[in-house]
Amino acid sequence: MSYNKAEQDYKYAEWQIFYLNNLDIFVEEYLQIPLHYFQKQLLLDCWKNDIEDIIASRGLSKSFCIGILANALALLLPTIQIGISSLTIGQSNKIINEKIDEILTSEKRGISPVLKQLRKDGYIQFINDRTTEAKIVQYGNGSKIFAINCGEGGRGSRTNISILDEAVLVKKKDYDAIVEPMLEPYNYNGFYLEPKQFFLTSAKTKDKWMWRHLVNCVNGHYKDKDVKYGFFSGDIFTAVANKIQTKKQYLTRKQNTNEFEFNQEFLNLWQGESEGSLFTYEQFHNVQDIEKAFYPRTIDEIIAKEENKYNYLDTQIRYMSNDIAVSSGQENDNSVCILGNFDLDTENKNVEYITAINGMNSVEQVKMIKRLFYEYKCQYYVMDSKGIGNVIFDMLTVPTEDTELGIIYPAWTVCNDKKLQISSDTVVNDKINRTITSNAEEVIIPIAGNAEINSNMHLTLQTSLKNQEIHLLIDDDEFEYKDSVNNKKWGILSSEKKALLKLPYLETRFMINESVTLNTEYKNGLVKVIEDRSATKDRYMALTMFNFFGEKLKNKYLQNGEPEEIDINEWAWLSGNYKGF
Repeated sequence: MSYNKAEQDYKYAEWQIFYLNNLDIFVEEYLQIPLHYFQKQLLLDCWKNDIEDIIASRGLSKSFCIGILANALALLLPTIQIGISSLTIGQSNKIINEKIDEILTSEKRGISPVLKQLRKDGYIQFINDRTTEAKIVQYGNGSKIFAINCGEGGRGSRTNISILDEAVLVKKKDYDAIVEPMLEPYNYNGFYLEPKQFFLTSAKTKDKWMWRHLVNCVNGHYKDKDVKYGFFSGDIFTAVANKIQTKKQYLTRKQNTNEFEFNQEFLNLWQGESEGSLFTYEQFHNVQDIEKAFYPRTIDEIIAKEENKYNYLDTQIRYMSNDIAVSSGQENDNSVCILGNFDLDTENKNVEYITAINGMNSVEQVKMIKRLFYEYKCQYYVMDSKGIGNVIFDMLTVPTEDTELGIIYPAWTVCNDKKLQISSDTVVNDKINRTITSNAEEVIIPIAGNAEINSNMHLTLQTSLKNQEIHLLIDDDEFEYKDSVNNKKWGILSSEKKALLKLPYLETRFMINESVTLNTEYKNGLVKVIEDRSATKDRYMALTMFNFFGEKLKNKYLQNGEPEEIDINEWAWLSGNYKGF
């Protein structure tokens, strides 16, 4: 049967509407891409709704699914403009590079024979923006998928559909000011479509703007009669049920991940602070602004006499805090070291490195402590000196041989500066008397915690966070996204090297999680923090010691709370004989 042009156009329009309302059929039958059940539902929801929040745990291939969605809409809607934005242009490019380019359309790896042929015929083309390095996919029907930087460089583009990847890492004000104003309705030959916004992320903490956005989205789904809201949430059980991951992978990850991280990363549960906590996630996140961590040199680098690339500033007093443990095999008994500094110019305390070790014997710990101390060029060592700390203290007071490096570190003893001491004179004198080696370096600040000292440390940290006088490394996910752009070698680094680079940022997140989940008890005017039976507070205690000693440095070097010397000449104007004015 032959059709005239009007009839043919009508048939095309019928198929177009049918496929748009049944995107799963278009993807599976026309593009020949097999889909899991939850992926089919996600495609249908995204077409139906104006705003869709997609919250998915690791391993659910949410970026792959969104790549399929964007590609399908670009084929079915001529001249549609689809913008993919994220924290960095590199991350925005990732969906185009890894999903649409490599997995869907590439000649070697492409899983859709139809898309591969369209690309071969030149109907689908990949280009780079010369100015921004953004990836662009152009279609023969005038449609376009392009990457956007959620920053100043992203202004000016027009979009009908906005996709925000890893939305939780993007500042809401940036999205509202830069990406959202780009949205325009789609209108082609009388086919009208409201702008669409898709937000992709994994579960994080409830102080993030995406948590409130999700709550509003759920409420809007059931209550709003004007805007169509939708939401999708998938966890590791969704992945196992759809055979994307296996039961063994689930069991292994549950065994090898602490409860907090497992709940967030794999069960897709948004985390909030304990009801009686001294701290909030927001307080910590407000001071996470240090982008570059300190990295100790490896043994090979030290032997090769390579210089550490860290910028050792004269305006910074560097020091180390250490919460000590030697038990093995218990997740809630770690030895934690923090390296950081007090900056005389900014009056801030900066945490630049955190490491946690489980089960290391006392001999190895002492060697590690001194190796880190001299690598960071510290001036002070703040230690928990009760219990096993007494043993570590004794070992620190004799020279320490580092056989791997062929170095003998000098013996240490207590710092005699009373302005910097935290414990009582009795404790300090006891430590001095325990010192084995004469002429030892006076670097140790021992803390024999009692109810009063511990309470002061807890409250001082609360004040420092509130006043933003202590600063921490950025979130590990934010570090990875930024470094993948700034570090040109990131793509070729081994997984082990990437893990080492992320470690201090990851430990920072673990430290924050510990801090906000602690419960608070008030007794006799003092504060005590209590962890759950299965939880830990080692990183938190190392942080309180670091921060409290930083306040001692502040008081000593900046004379806070002490009267400054008065220059009488500055007050000469009070005399009637003064002619200065």
